[in-house]
Amino acid sequence: MVDAGYLIHDSSLDERAQTWGEGLQFVPWAEREALPQDAIVLLWLGDEQIRDLAPLVMERNWAVGVLPHPDAHEACVTLGVKGDMATLVEHYRNCEPVQADALTCNGELVFSSVVIGRVLSLRPWDINSQHTATSFFRGALKGLGQLTLKPFRITTAKEQEINLAALGLVAVSQTRSSMVGRRFEDGAGASDGRASLLALAPRSILSYLWFMLRLALPGKVQFSRLPGYLGLIQSKSLHLDAPEGTEYLLDGKPVHGNDLELCVHEKSLRVLPGPAMRPREEPSGNSSREVLRINHVPVDDAARAMQGKQLPMFNHASESEYRELFTSLRENATASSSFQVLMVLSVMLALTGLYANSAPVIIGAMILAPLMAPIISLAMGLARSEATLIRGSLRTLAIGVAWGLGCAILLAWVMPFDIATAEMQARMSPTLLDLMIAVISGIAGAYAHAKEEIAKSLAGVAIAVALVPPLSVAGIGLGWGDWNMASGALLLLTTNLVGIAVAASVTFLVLGFAPFERARKGLAASLFLVAVISVPLYVAFAHLVERSSLEERVPVGELQLLGRKVHVVRDRVNLGDPPVIAVVVSSREPLDSEHIDALKEIVSRSVGQEIELEAQLHIRR
Repeated sequence: MVDAGYLIHDSSLDERAQTWGEGLQFVPWAEREALPQDAIVLLWLGDEQIRDLAPLVMERNWAVGVLPHPDAHEACVTLGVKGDMATLVEHYRNCEPVQADALTCNGELVFSSVVIGRVLSLRPWDINSQHTATSFFRGALKGLGQLTLKPFRITTAKEQEINLAALGLVAVSQTRSSMVGRRFEDGAGASDGRASLLALAPRSILSYLWFMLRLALPGKVQFSRLPGYLGLIQSKSLHLDAPEGTEYLLDGKPVHGNDLELCVHEKSLRVLPGPAMRPREEPSGNSSREVLRINHVPVDDAARAMQGKQLPMFNHASESEYRELFTSLRENATASSSFQVLMVLSVMLALTGLYANSAPVIIGAMILAPLMAPIISLAMGLARSEATLIRGSLRTLAIGVAWGLGCAILLAWVMPFDIATAEMQARMSPTLLDLMIAVISGIAGAYAHAKEEIAKSLAGVAIAVALVPPLSVAGIGLGWGDWNMASGALLLLTTNLVGIAVAASVTFLVLGFAPFERARKGLAASLFLVAVISVPLYVAFAHLVERSSLEERVPVGELQLLGRKVHVVRDRVNLGDPPVIAVVVSSREPLDSEHIDALKEIVSRSVGQEIELEAQLHIRR
């Protein structure tokens, strides 16, 4: 291909070029204008000289290939130039030129990208010396506490004007060797006739950190499904006005200015691609069509409200998001007739399942129960210190609990049973694990209410926290006069209520529905209540761990007792001083007290302490 080509060079070219430049006509930089139209030209030039040569290249339709000049770093990265000189020249001899768009910024050719503002993570990526994950994050995290959104006014080729606030903007050229090319889908091709401008506008430091992590993870971000903190603008030309002025990086070269003119010269370059430049498919879209995909990037009034302010740690919900959610939660905080009817029905269904020892029936009662709604409303009231919402939610919860206890007490008096079933016993001994379940469920409930598209999952949240069954068990305990039963179930109910409310409040804070200053008093009181509740839960959890440890050390299976083979099955372990261990012993011959004493000694030695042994003796025939 280049047997009859030219090599434009600067004064740094040495005599070794004769060994790999056979068949090329060497043209000094000063004589570059002497080359004819449609020539095949290799360049031994630095980046700045290549930029200066670009207008002449486009005017005379030269097919251009770049050689690895020490000062041509950006051009080599863009065109995939990699390898030694002889190999490269041989590669260019056998490759066909491709038509590519040329992106210019204020008249200067852009090899890779223009990074405007603080988007350090999207600087060009060196294919010959790739960044490490450590260096990538170190650069991205510099000045994390001083991140601010700056105002930009963008005008497209069709005179559409967008006023937005962003951390930074990135104009993408045709390269596939930059971080942008590696981490984003092929939405900005080499010949699509449009400049692609990405706007990074996280509303919080957390969103910014998530963006950093997303770039570091495998896979590409699709232009058709950009995250909310990224916007995309595509047009044949883009005019950027930064009223406060801004620094931008033109292929890594720092420049300061107030106005930038990005222009795409469609298919104006004939390029000899380097070995590392991957082929692109020809785009099928209309190059004259403009794309404005702003997502959640703040524009107009929202942009003016956010610009110049340091990014908060967490997102702040928009006024419309807050208004819709607050209206919905205020309605949920009322003890309507529908709420009370559902409350009675769910409690009656739960009571039936508890007496029948039927888990499926109890699950049905959990789904039917309406208690989750006022708890989430209470959480919002705590987060925003809204006294009216707190009072309304507490009143509704009190009415719901009163209906539940009343129905359970009445049925306990009527039903001819006074022995707790297994399902009842399961609600009488809460531990820290139950508090953890409540916290996770509160987070899920708040998140589901804040995100309308996943609100249907609230039934699953209701199942997770199971508010109605412990309420019903507490009522049964009160009806039977069993205070241990009632207090255990009421502790579980209180654990669920407090755990959900506090976790949901914190979740609303993280989602930006309330400032931390307003939530301080409400959360402080709630956390104090959590701490108080955690004391008996911790004691119960410690007992659970201790009992489990004892159970694991009890010997089971085939044992020899005074020469007689027996089979031992563990029944239960009751903590005490000493603990009581119940087992079932099966033997083909009758056992006497000596065998039981021998078994007790074996079990005591195995668990490492004195015990009381309860043994059920079975004769196997």
